[in-house]
Amino acid sequence: MLKAICLRKFINKKVLTKCHRLYGAAAEVSGSSRQRGWLLARERYRKHEHVYYSSVLESRWKPPPSISAPSESLPEDWMDEYEFYQGAKEGSNKQGTPDPSIPASKVPCNGCGAHLHCSRASLPGYIPSEIFRGRTRAELHTITCQRCHFLHNYNIALDVEVTPASYVETISQIQDKYALAIVIVDLLDFPSSIWPGMQNVLGTKRPIFLVGNKVDLLPRDSNIYLQHVKECLRNEFVRYGGGNELNIKNVSLISAKTGYGIEELITQLQKTWAYKGDVYLLGCTNVGKSSLFNILLNSDYCRPEASDLVRQATTCPWPGTTLKLLRFPILRPSNDRIYLRFKRLMAERSEKAAIEKHRREKAIDTGNPLAAQPSGAVGRTFDGRNDVHDAFSMSSGTRPITTLNEHAAEYKEARWVYDTPGVMHPDQLTPLLTAEELVQLQPTKMIRPRAFRLRPQMSIFLGGLARMDLLELRSYKNQFDWIKVFVFASEHLPVLISDTQEADNIYKRYLGTPYLGVPTAGGDLEARLHRWPGLQAKEDEIVVESKGRSEGRLNCDITLSSAGWMGLLLPGHSECRLRVWTPNSTGIYKRDPALIPLADRLVGKHIRNSLAYNTSKPFVFKK
Repeated sequence: MLKAICLRKFINKKVLTKCHRLYGAAAEVSGSSRQRGWLLARERYRKHEHVYYSSVLESRWKPPPSISAPSESLPEDWMDEYEFYQGAKEGSNKQGTPDPSIPASKVPCNGCGAHLHCSRASLPGYIPSEIFRGRTRAELHTITCQRCHFLHNYNIALDVEVTPASYVETISQIQDKYALAIVIVDLLDFPSSIWPGMQNVLGTKRPIFLVGNKVDLLPRDSNIYLQHVKECLRNEFVRYGGGNELNIKNVSLISAKTGYGIEELITQLQKTWAYKGDVYLLGCTNVGKSSLFNILLNSDYCRPEASDLVRQATTCPWPGTTLKLLRFPILRPSNDRIYLRFKRLMAERSEKAAIEKHRREKAIDTGNPLAAQPSGAVGRTFDGRNDVHDAFSMSSGTRPITTLNEHAAEYKEARWVYDTPGVMHPDQLTPLLTAEELVQLQPTKMIRPRAFRLRPQMSIFLGGLARMDLLELRSYKNQFDWIKVFVFASEHLPVLISDTQEADNIYKRYLGTPYLGVPTAGGDLEARLHRWPGLQAKEDEIVVESKGRSEGRLNCDITLSSAGWMGLLLPGHSECRLRVWTPNSTGIYKRDPALIPLADRLVGKHIRNSLAYNTSKPFVFKK
């Protein structure tokens, strides 16, 4: 009997080996599920030496959405979409021509705020002379520049010549004004979205509203996670923005995309700042200033008659969309208006509670992260027809108005909200990326953390944008020989784990391929990679220590500039040394405490024959 069993095991082993050699691990062979799983895992990496894990090979990577790149040729006859274009003459340039002899106007573009002109196509505010010539001031007020037109209609970004110094010069006018600064920070990219020169502009006594945007994309590790995020945001702003904690009058978490937190922000603005002075939206590029501007424009914070007269700011994934100051008048928060608004919010409370309950139930039942994302509707209490009690409001019975006359007598004492240009943070990767690559960096729904086991002398790549080496792990009680790494980034950025000694060669081999994703080839792969700066290591190694039992709480985060961040969970009583790489070694910070400290709740079990863990719901709903 024993001999028969041994013979059967020997035959099964030979069959497995032969099938693996002839047909690969994908063949249906006899044997245990563990043996088949091991063969499948081995076959996936047979041609990828020194690679231990790849999300592309594991078929868990999702290809990025397609997008029109800025290098794409301009659409023909696009000027026909402008009302004042008379049509191209036979043999003329259909793309339009500049005319430096015509002086520039003083009328700002409705989308970006740059003054309209036709002198040179590479300057902000340009429209072809065929449209600009002969237009009255009233007609120019209805026109958007060529750059905003292409962003809005074709999703194509045109390059313009704007220096960082001009950004700072534009927003520096706040220094001499008694005004409130709403500093907006990207919660997916801080402290790299906290401008280090902010203190020089704001001054030491400037009142500040600190607003964290994109909260809807943060995974939810507990029912009180928002309070922890607020504390992290405040601490990082004081540490890296040079701000005085006493100047921070309010910390708000919002989503300019879903409307979450906007009504509460308006309430705090009316309560704390009231009508004392102007309000400036400040922050680095692509943090959501223009999106917040557009929401406030159509809320109780804007004077009702101005909502239809002030055009919305242009928004897009590309940095530096707003080039000059855009503004709208603030509605004076009188006692009567505050009371009426309070009544509206109270009347909507039960309806919003029912919607919130339905959303939570749907998220629990379906596991859909879109249902779990915090959201909120932004309503209006007043409109231009019934709210005419303001001393500065537009009087009735006048002829129809299509543009806002900011110099009219009724706006002489008005207070304004200004949308300012963004300043490019030196740690941001956006200047290095194409339009298609920038879209891959933008998560479209709540981030689902990906977890991996990383052993000493292993390196983990986040696309071609970042790399982290685990150089050494000292576990004083010899519990584990690995740490748990959580990747918080767009699902379109692939993850690859390799041998550290061969990491440089691995990077060169797979750069420009789907295995690293970004940078993408686009058209000319050789030219794209020639311009790419590669990865450089941070000069100082990062040491992370776990003094006691981790109890499932992440020890810290390692931020990776605009690419995302990695959370570390070390075994108890251990210490590790890390080397971190990004382009030009920018945007690398150790963030302690971790932003999502209980992320271990959000992942599944360890996958057999792999370094990865199963992904789970990116949220928890527990009593």
